[in-house]
Amino acid sequence: MHQRQIPFLRLFLPWAAGIVAGVWQDRPVPGLAQGLLAAAAFMLFFVRIRYAYRFRWVFGLLVAVVLFLAGYWHAVQYDERKQANHFSHSGAAVQYFTGIVYDAPSRGSKIKIPLRLEAAGPSAGALRPCSGQVLLFFEPTPASERLVYGDRLWIQTPIRPVEAPKNPDAFDYRRYLHFQNIHFQAFVKDRSYGVIATGQGHPLWRVAYRWRLRLLEVLRDYFPGRDEYAVASALLVGYKDELSEDLRASYAETGSMHALAVSGTHVGLLYAGMLVLLRRIPWRGQSRRWGETSLALAGIWAFALVTGATASVLRASVMFTLYLVSKAARRASLVWNILGASAFCLLILNPYLLLDAGFQLSYAAVAGMVFFYPWFQKITPPLPKWAGEGWKILLIGVAAQIGTLPLSLYYFHQFPVYFWLAGWVVVLGGAVFLWGGSILVLLSAVAPVPAEWLGWGLYRLVWGMNQLIGYIQHLPGSVVSGIWISAWAAVLLYLFVGALAGAIHYRQPRWLLAASVLLLALGVCRFGQNITCIHQRQVTLYHTNRHFLLDFFDGEKRYTVSDCPGARQERFAAQAHRWAHGIREAIVLPAGPETNLADGPVRVRPPVIQFHHKKFVLIDDSLWLDDPAGPPTPVDVLLVHNNPKIPPGVCLRQFRCRLVICSAANSHWRVERWKAACRKSGVPVFDVREKGAWVEAI
Repeated sequence: MHQRQIPFLRLFLPWAAGIVAGVWQDRPVPGLAQGLLAAAAFMLFFVRIRYAYRFRWVFGLLVAVVLFLAGYWHAVQYDERKQANHFSHSGAAVQYFTGIVYDAPSRGSKIKIPLRLEAAGPSAGALRPCSGQVLLFFEPTPASERLVYGDRLWIQTPIRPVEAPKNPDAFDYRRYLHFQNIHFQAFVKDRSYGVIATGQGHPLWRVAYRWRLRLLEVLRDYFPGRDEYAVASALLVGYKDELSEDLRASYAETGSMHALAVSGTHVGLLYAGMLVLLRRIPWRGQSRRWGETSLALAGIWAFALVTGATASVLRASVMFTLYLVSKAARRASLVWNILGASAFCLLILNPYLLLDAGFQLSYAAVAGMVFFYPWFQKITPPLPKWAGEGWKILLIGVAAQIGTLPLSLYYFHQFPVYFWLAGWVVVLGGAVFLWGGSILVLLSAVAPVPAEWLGWGLYRLVWGMNQLIGYIQHLPGSVVSGIWISAWAAVLLYLFVGALAGAIHYRQPRWLLAASVLLLALGVCRFGQNITCIHQRQVTLYHTNRHFLLDFFDGEKRYTVSDCPGARQERFAAQAHRWAHGIREAIVLPAGPETNLADGPVRVRPPVIQFHHKKFVLIDDSLWLDDPAGPPTPVDVLLVHNNPKIPPGVCLRQFRCRLVICSAANSHWRVERWKAACRKSGVPVFDVREKGAWVEAI
C-alpha cells in the first residue's frame, strides 16, 4: 500500500489533530478565519505553478498546516455558546422559553427531551429570539409520554448550566453532553409546560421517527417479555431505553454490548440481505449497476434514519456509500482510503464526533478487522467447510477486539475474557434476527398468521440469546474488571499496536524494536502507578444523597464507613475512584454507637474515627456530648451528616477543629446554620452538596 493510494487518510490526520487541539484549548484565535481564506487562495495559486520535484513536500506541508488550523477553527466555532444570539448572552435569568423537540425523547426514571430554543426571556411577555439547546427532564406522566420529535413547546422553569460530576473519577456527564453541544438543562414540573404546535422539524426526521415508533409497536405485540422486547428493539432499531441494568451488565461483561448498539455490523448484514433480493431483479448493463447501488443506498440510509443516525451507523452508512459509488463507477478504492474519507466527511458535519466513544470504537474496530483479519487468515491452517464460517467469526471478533482494546480499557475499565464465545451468539443470532425481524415487520401488515409463527420463533431466539449471554457472564473469570489506564497510556498502547502491525506488515526489525520500546514505556508507567498506589494515604467523603460514604485509602487497602443500604449506590459513587487508585482489598468498618474497633491504621470509637494521626468526628443524630461545659477536644475534621439536631455552636465549643464538612444528606437550611456558626468561630466549611466530594491526602 503506497501513500498515494490513501490520500483521504493522509488528509484526515492533520484535520483530526486540529480538532483535538481546538477541543483541548477552546480559545478563538483572532484573524484565523481570514488567514485560512488567504491560505486557501494562495494554495490555489501554488497549484498552478511549476516547481522542482524535490520541493513537493512544501505543498504537502502547507496543506497539512491549513487542515490543522481549519480543524482547530471548526472545533472552536462549533460550540453553540459561541453564537452571537445564544440565550446565555442575554444577561437575564431565563425563566420562560419556547423551542422545538429536535430528537427522540429518552424514557427511563425521567423523560429526557432535547429542545432547540427559538425564544427566551425572564417572562412570557419579554421573549426575544435566540439560539441554543437545553436538555429537559420531565416526570413520567401521560402528558409527557406523548411528547415526540417536532413538538413546539413553551416552558416556564429556570435554565441551569449542566453540573460537573460530584464524585472524583466518575463519569463526566457534563463532558458527554458538551460533545452533543448541550450545556444547559431544566427540570420541568407538571403544568409548567405546554404544546404550542406539532409536526415541526425536518419532514424526513418526522417520517423516520414515526416509522420507528411503528416498528416498536410491532415488536411489542410479538415480544411480550420485557427483556426479550428490550433486546429485540435494540437489535432492530437501536432503541435501548427498555434495557434493564442487569441485562446491560450481562451484555457489557461478555463484550456483546456492540450488538445492542446498532452499528456497522447491522448495516453490513442489511446490505447482504438486500443484495440477495436486488440480484433477482432482471435488469442489465449499466442500469443494473446503478440501479442496485441506488436501491441499496436508499435502504441503508432509511435504516440509518430510523435507528437515530448514531455515530457508528453514520460511519457505516457513509463508508458503504463511498464504497458502492466507487464500485458502481468502477473506480476501486482501498478500505483505508474509504475509512479516511468517511471520517473526514462526518467531522465536517460535526467535529465533536471525534471525541464520541461510539465513533472512536467503531473506526478502531474496523481498522483492526481490516489489518489483522487477513493476516489471521494467512496463518490459519486449512479447516473443514463446516468449521470455516465459525472460525471466520472468531477471527473477525479477535481482530476487532485488538483494534478496540485500548479504548475499551480506557472507557469501560474491564476486559471480557469470553468475548470470542459471546461473539458467536450475538453475530449469528443477531444476523438471523435482523433478517427475520425485517420479514416480521412486512408480514405483520399483510399476513398476520405467518407473522404470529415467525414472531414466536424470533421471540424464542432472543430468549435463547439472553440465556446464553447470561451463562457466559457467570462463567469463572468471565471478566477482568477494575483496569484503570490514563489517556496517555491508551495512546501508548495504540502506538504499540501500530508498531506491532508495522512489524507484521513490513517484517523489519526496527518496527519490532519500536514495539518493544513502547511496551517498556507502558511497563514503566504501570510500575510508577503501582508505586504511587502502595504509598498513598487518602480520605474521601463522597457525594451521596441521603447517605454517608467515607473511604480511607492506605496503600492498596481501603477502609469504608457507610450507611448506604445497597451496593449499587455505593458503586455508582465510589467505584471509579477506587479503581483509579488501584484498591485491591476492602475492609468495611461498622460505625454504630457500640463499636470499638481497631484495625491497622484506622480506629473507630464513635463518634471519633482516627486514620493514622488524623481525627474525624461524625456529627449525626446518634451523637451525644460528654460534657458541653468541659474543655474542648482537639480534632481535625467535623463531619456533619443527616441534619443533626445538636446546635452547631455547642459542637464547635466541644470539638476544636480545623475544618467542618457537611455531607450531601443535610438540608440546605441546616447547612446554612452551620456556615453561620463557623463564620463566627473562624472555621472553614466544605459543603459536599455544593462542591462535590471532599478528597484530601494524609
